[in-house]
Amino acid sequence: MADQESDMEYSSDNDYEFEDYYNSGEDCDIEQIDPKRTDPEYFVYECLNVEEVEKLLNESVEKLSTQLQITPSLAKVLLHETRWNTAEVIERYRNNASNLLVSARIKAAAPPSVPAVTPPAPQQSSPVPSTSSAAAVATAAVSSSSSSSSSSSSTATCSFLASVPSCSVNSAIPGTSSSSSSSSSSSKAHPISSTTATTACCYRTQLCPVCVTVQSTDKFHALACQHSFCRDCWAMHFEIQIGQGISTQIECMEQRCDVRVPEDLVLTLLNRPMLRDKYQQFTFADYVKSHPELRFCPGPNCQTIIRSQDISPKKAVCRMCKTAFCFRCGTDYHAPTDCQIIRKWLTKCADDSETANYISAHTKDCPKCHICIEKNGGCNHMQCFNCKHDFCWMCLGDWKAHGSEYYECSRYKENPNIAHESVHAQVGNENAREALKKYLHYYERWENHSKSLQLEQQTLDRMRARINEKVMKGLGTWIDWQHLFDAATLLAKCRYTLQYTYPYAYYMESRKELFEYQQAQLEAEIENLSWKVERAETTDRGELENQMDIAEKRRTTLLKDFFPTEA
Repeated sequence: MADQESDMEYSSDNDYEFEDYYNSGEDCDIEQIDPKRTDPEYFVYECLNVEEVEKLLNESVEKLSTQLQITPSLAKVLLHETRWNTAEVIERYRNNASNLLVSARIKAAAPPSVPAVTPPAPQQSSPVPSTSSAAAVATAAVSSSSSSSSSSSSTATCSFLASVPSCSVNSAIPGTSSSSSSSSSSSKAHPISSTTATTACCYRTQLCPVCVTVQSTDKFHALACQHSFCRDCWAMHFEIQIGQGISTQIECMEQRCDVRVPEDLVLTLLNRPMLRDKYQQFTFADYVKSHPELRFCPGPNCQTIIRSQDISPKKAVCRMCKTAFCFRCGTDYHAPTDCQIIRKWLTKCADDSETANYISAHTKDCPKCHICIEKNGGCNHMQCFNCKHDFCWMCLGDWKAHGSEYYECSRYKENPNIAHESVHAQVGNENAREALKKYLHYYERWENHSKSLQLEQQTLDRMRARINEKVMKGLGTWIDWQHLFDAATLLAKCRYTLQYTYPYAYYMESRKELFEYQQAQLEAEIENLSWKVERAETTDRGELENQMDIAEKRRTTLLKDFFPTEA
């Protein structure tokens, strides 16, 4: 029994040792391979919906609001202005909060200079003012109180820091506090009952500078810049701006004032629900576009948002619509070409600059009046239709200098006058021809591979139909023919990369020989793979997979050497 117990104990201890050995997680024989080194297109990202992005942005707003003890509305504006850099906002706010608010256009750089208007002195012999005269006195009091806006600007600014919507409340309207003082001063000379004072307060009015109408002061709203306008003019201003696609950049209506309108004031004065929804959609889009780690999916009618901390020109694929795009610039994926280069190339292909190059290459200037002339016949004797000057198309010399020989300009003769006349035009035309020749060389190959991609997609569709027919006849399963689809997918991937090597080669200046060598090797392997894919049913599977491996290695090598992966 003792031996059995010892064996059992030994067995139990041994099991624990084996368990620790297998669960240790340490394997010295297998080296952990970093995918960033092996795959030049390795990219970590996540696809988010609108609710998840709103939660992400709100977390950043709440974090900043808690650290600086400010309102969430103000924190959102500051983050949007600094591209959601929380550390930058905290540093600038603690160093100089006033400069940060001015640069974010939350408050004006300096209080507006409004000339003071002296109210009329009250007459001692006049009785208690009537309703009309009380309204006039109240209007004058409001006008005179504008001069005290500079003294109360600090109070208005502090209230805006405490709460963003406070800039739109009626208490921030210039003249509210000073009017009460003026009324109290007038009541010393002429005592007025409380009922009369209440009636005068209800009839206090103000002139709107936009619609030029006198309205009650409770219908006016002012920003931190102390520019006050009526509610209807603000609402009309907001509707026009939103109709133009402007949301977070709506400014004050005063000329030469760029103070930003708070989001709470816009939502308060917008009455139509459809307009409010459009405004909120625009503001959300502005917040996402200003965030460096967020990108909208460029797919049609797709609401997916891609997030990544690696801001590189890598390929991101939307999980909803399967659209692939460059994360940095948002256009079609363009490795190995850089974002700036592909933008220049697409602009060059789209505009009319090459038409001008064609004209320069196939026309010449008249050596006398320098007008552009195109040769429309076989004779080299040209006559300018503008100045009627006769000259030779070949050497641009005066036709009279050719003598009796028709093609005398083909002979080499020292004639400095002719040389000086034509040297400028010849150099310009030669340069234009070389530039056009270079552009056409790369553009034809760019366009050829683009068309090849479309044709190979048709080949893939025909292959899918034939394989489906074979599967229905019992000649294998889909798994048996899966390698053909893998080969077609890899062929499209390699040809897509090869297509974007030509804009890269067009603009590159250094290491061009190495790049063109790898480009030629990749193109040769792609054509071999394309040949085997088109004849995939008769091609040996091992030979096809070997060609796939060679083509992918050529593509990976080129991207490792020339793909700009830095952020």
